[in-house]
Amino acid sequence: MTVDARIARGGALAVWAVFFIGLWLTGTSDRFLGTRTQWIVPFGAVVLALAVLAYGYGYLRSRRRGPRLTLREASGLFALLIPLAAVALVPHAALGSYAAARNGTGSFFLSARPPVPSKPADASFLDIRIAEGDHTFARNAGIEPGLHVRLLGFVTGSKGVPAGTFEIARFYISCCIADAQAVGVPIAGRAPKRDTWIVVSGSLTRRGKRFVVEPSKIQRVDAPAQPYLSFRT
Repeated sequence: MTVDARIARGGALAVWAVFFIGLWLTGTSDRFLGTRTQWIVPFGAVVLALAVLAYGYGYLRSRRRGPRLTLREASGLFALLIPLAAVALVPHAALGSYAAARNGTGSFFLSARPPVPSKPADASFLDIRIAEGDHTFARNAGIEPGLHVRLLGFVTGSKGVPAGTFEIARFYISCCIADAQAVGVPIAGRAPKRDTWIVVSGSLTRRGKRFVVEPSKIQRVDAPAQPYLSFRT
């Protein structure tokens, strides 16, 4: 049995077009891309859809049998579709304490300089971490001991936190999920089970170099629809 190579090529384009159109229509592109690169989704959806239509039109108008699909070309088209499977699986695999430990609270976020929050109480994980080492940012943002904050994150099980605390974190992305960095804040008290999503309300205190939240309320919640946050520099 022989397969027309044109059908296989058009099919591969169609699969990618459907993927981009699905992301666009469902509004889930922010699970895969940062704010800087989300334009790729509508652009890719439109361009690939037009390419598929043009390819289909050319195929229907052609009266000659096209070239036979070779094993080499079939392997190349298959490889072209592999990232779709990876993209579908990565968000679920990258949202846990294991990935947070592997990615760590690395040095990348330390170079980020987001705008100060509109209100000190709106301080995010990234704001608090930057404020730990940047006193000018901390002063401008109003991040200081006694500030009441509210954080939604998952329990990481990190051991690199002050004694008597546990860490909750969120993954931040700049371009896409491939560059995700876990940014965490220590919480005073006994740690819930790893990977548990919780909302913590409490006041900031200082323990050595770290800001720690002294919780007044801890509530277990479901994972948010949008688990990633974005670096905004």
